[in-house]
Amino acid sequence: MKRISVVAPAYNEEECISLFVGKTIRAFKDNNLKGEIIIVNDGSTDKTGVIAQNIAKKEPLVRLINNRKNIGLTGAAWIGFNNAKEDIIVFLPSDLESDPEEDIPILLKPLDEGYDMAVGKREGSRLNTIKSTTSFIFNMMASLIFKVPVHDLGWIKAFKKEVISDLELRSDWHRFLVIFVADKGYKIKEVSTKFHPRKKGKSKFGKFGLMRLPGGFFDLIAIRFLLSFSRKPMFVFGSFGMIFLVLGSIGGAYLAFIKILGKPLIPRMPLLFLVVLFILSGIQLFALGFLAEFLVSIRESINKKK
Repeated sequence: MKRISVVAPAYNEEECISLFVGKTIRAFKDNNLKGEIIIVNDGSTDKTGVIAQNIAKKEPLVRLINNRKNIGLTGAAWIGFNNAKEDIIVFLPSDLESDPEEDIPILLKPLDEGYDMAVGKREGSRLNTIKSTTSFIFNMMASLIFKVPVHDLGWIKAFKKEVISDLELRSDWHRFLVIFVADKGYKIKEVSTKFHPRKKGKSKFGKFGLMRLPGGFFDLIAIRFLLSFSRKPMFVFGSFGMIFLVLGSIGGAYLAFIKILGKPLIPRMPLLFLVVLFILSGIQLFALGFLAEFLVSIRESINKKK
């Protein structure tokens, strides 16, 4: 008998939460599962918390965690993950765009096959064209930058709790969980799941969804740099430092050659300033590389003590 923790953040989902819990409980019974259903009420301003509290009093499977204020999907999900008691976590939305009865067994199958994480890929029509377009562009950029064999980073997941034991995600970085897990070498499998357009409640995506793309792109660049930096900071800083020093040296050699020929340097003052800038920048980047190596060594020492 498999034991799992279902984690479902909820923000103003009073119209969906009861049906979601009912479907999830049926999924437990139909698939001979034990464990818990963790509802993280993320500072809802409607009756979501009250409804979930009443359900938790009647259903032993259900646990309710109330956030005093809305901290976002990443923060709410992380609270649920950290409070999960079981070794397998299933992450689902509480808005019923995913059907727990269908998707829980689909997500658990790859874990039985030896994978560490299963990631759902949305199949079917999506009424919110702005949201679907934004999601497509974001996933395409992530695929190009990280080469992760997953087409839908922000959708439902099931994973062994150990894969997130040493991860910390910043605000709105829930979409990058798969990237961090893949970077650590865990085995990931993508599975097709049916997308169900929302029938009750309102989407929290907002009408300015496309404006989130620049932020998502910068997050991707930041994470790419972070993953590279955390392993070989001197390689990152040192590479750029070497490029600047080489360019500065070439420019300096050219100016020295001009001086030897007896030609005036005044007309070439902009080049002289550029040479000085390149050399100073190169030295500074090397210094930052040494400092970064020192910080990484301190962090690794702290992690070992933990």
